[in-house]
Amino acid sequence: MEWQSEIKLLFEKIILGIPEMVRPAVEPALHEAAEKKCIERNGKEVAELDLVVALFEVTPPAFQPTMIEDLKNLGVDYDRYLSKVNSDFKCNTDLNQMVKDMGILCDITGVKCNEKAIWKAFNTFEKFFKGAPVSIRTTTKPVEKRDVAVRYVEFFISHNPDPYTTAVNKGLIEKSGHPIHKMIMESLNTFEIMGYGVDVDASTGLSKIWPFTVPGSIDPIFSMISIPKSMADYKEYFNRHGLTAFSLFAFDFLHNTTNIYFMLKQPAKSAYDSCIALVTELGFKPASEEVMEGCRKAAHLNYTFSWDSKEVERLCFGITCNDPKEIPIHLHPLMKEFVDRTPLQSDSHKFIWGATFSQKGFYYKIENDYNGTMVDFLAMGCKAGLESYK
Repeated sequence: MEWQSEIKLLFEKIILGIPEMVRPAVEPALHEAAEKKCIERNGKEVAELDLVVALFEVTPPAFQPTMIEDLKNLGVDYDRYLSKVNSDFKCNTDLNQMVKDMGILCDITGVKCNEKAIWKAFNTFEKFFKGAPVSIRTTTKPVEKRDVAVRYVEFFISHNPDPYTTAVNKGLIEKSGHPIHKMIMESLNTFEIMGYGVDVDASTGLSKIWPFTVPGSIDPIFSMISIPKSMADYKEYFNRHGLTAFSLFAFDFLHNTTNIYFMLKQPAKSAYDSCIALVTELGFKPASEEVMEGCRKAAHLNYTFSWDSKEVERLCFGITCNDPKEIPIHLHPLMKEFVDRTPLQSDSHKFIWGATFSQKGFYYKIENDYNGTMVDFLAMGCKAGLESYK
């Protein structure tokens, strides 16, 4: 599509003002969104209207004040376009159907389904579970340790207050005095937060909260006073493997653990031997060659830490799949059954599978893209991820 020459130049100036680490994710998203806006109004060339409206729609609210200052400095009269901005959610998920579908997945996996606990969390975060990207996942752990959980993630609609504060105020999380409560608040005060995710366990209710940070250096983590000692002890490991920039935390209030996530650019460029080293240097035994080859394609790595352990609790490689045929369902019968029988509120059938190495043994994760938006969301995040690990 053609662009007005002065608007193409404006686009380039806007991109130069975006932090370098997230530029690879924002630039194509903004370019595509601006052209889409032009098409919607039957325009012949992308104009200032298209670019500015698109910019507001692809910029998380946390960064819009900075974006507005940049537009002012560029001499853009953005106010006249604000009425055209669509700041609503992108999805419209039927929550009643989702609760029924969680019950189906609980039957498949042998997990107890507590609809009352699910609805308590859904009612608290109703607009987010309806409107944001949603996925449902389980594991191949022994049935007595298995779970089914649903999660949403959202960058583009503000949380006010943050989900942790809301969950405490609504009685979904009890402040027990455990350091996890200090760490989540310290994280929110230490890093720029782009958005959040919330997990609901089918048996117990709200279980996890995910603060997504602006992708950047991992170093500030190690200056935080509330982190598990084991997390600080692995600083050298992360540096040695080039895992120096991370993207999010996860706080698990059921198990009092915390995760840090590293996004990886796609297609993956990591070597097989590097993949093996990540696992063996933690004292875990590698899986089969087929599984380890699959791990090389991971869109993200996540590490789990506990305040009660000196070791990394878990390392998981998360692999996104745009087609069910890409999932190695022959590796475990539950993966096949989950993929074959999973109910979805989407015409697309996308999944995420994970290989998890833990102190208590190896297992798989399998997750559906319930409303057809989660895999694309992760793909966007991968553009701002690491090239590879060492």
